[in-house]
Amino acid sequence: MAVLSSTPNLLEQGRKTLGFPTQSSFRKFLALSIPFTLFILLNSPYLSLSYGFCGPSKNTLRAGSCYWFQHPTQRRYNLALRVHLFALLPAGLLSIPQFIPKLRYRYPALHRWSGRLSFGLAVPGVLSVLFFMDRSFGGGLDVQSSSVFLGGMTLWAVGKAWMTAREKRFEEHKRWATRAWVWLGCIVTHRGVMGVFALYISLVASGPKLAATVSCPEVWEMVRHDHGTGLAARVAWERYEMCGEFGAGNGTRSEGVYGIVYGDLMSQRPEEKAAALRLVFGPAFWVAIVCHVAATELYFGRKGASGRRAGKAMDGVEVEGKGVKSL
Repeated sequence: MAVLSSTPNLLEQGRKTLGFPTQSSFRKFLALSIPFTLFILLNSPYLSLSYGFCGPSKNTLRAGSCYWFQHPTQRRYNLALRVHLFALLPAGLLSIPQFIPKLRYRYPALHRWSGRLSFGLAVPGVLSVLFFMDRSFGGGLDVQSSSVFLGGMTLWAVGKAWMTAREKRFEEHKRWATRAWVWLGCIVTHRGVMGVFALYISLVASGPKLAATVSCPEVWEMVRHDHGTGLAARVAWERYEMCGEFGAGNGTRSEGVYGIVYGDLMSQRPEEKAAALRLVFGPAFWVAIVCHVAATELYFGRKGASGRRAGKAMDGVEVEGKGVKSL
């Protein structure tokens, strides 16, 4: 009981320390920033593709994708993924202090320069997705369309935030900066929605099981990672005869051949777990995008039809007359 009773006091102390005007605005900040920070920190080991994302201890489900990201003749996938991770993860971390009122107004120069850096990193981080999305979770139209849509929205919001800051329209700048990072933050929500959808098609959905097409190299890599090289050829042949040539050493010829893999997150076969996630990646991404866009606009709408006072809800402090310079 003592711990529960002290929680409001801790929140109030944190609110005052960071300069938020209300508990509501402080709680909104925590609700967005904590999951976003955890997501970035949990993904930071992937900055090393050789030892993190595609290292010896990689998850079996990533083994298939790593065939392309480590392919000797497909270097664009490797380079694009590196740019994506090295740009967006630091950009995301830099964006969080930008919404802390006390830091923003006590250290305006730091706010300007960290904002420039975060926006500058976000642009290549978003654009790099275009060069590997055709191999991400199968690279289907649902994957590519949702990735392009979110990327375009984010770059548009970043551009508007930059221009409004240059023009010293700081209330609009705050709204567009909020949109940019809340929209981009749907990648965190997306992971949760993916899990729910994958469980649904695996446990609840009636009718025939859904199946995905998975390239033979990806099937081979997942089977090899699960069973070892010695048994991989026989296991892959037994499960997916069309992928047998890849295991027989005809790798290049089999890169354009696909196996039909049932999607089942509860299966013991890694390729079936990966197929389940592949089936729901696009739909889950669209749901996450819609939820974040709607939540952002509802938040602004509550502050008035024009949304002109939305920025004040973040910190309650007017920037005009404070000597804040433009970007």
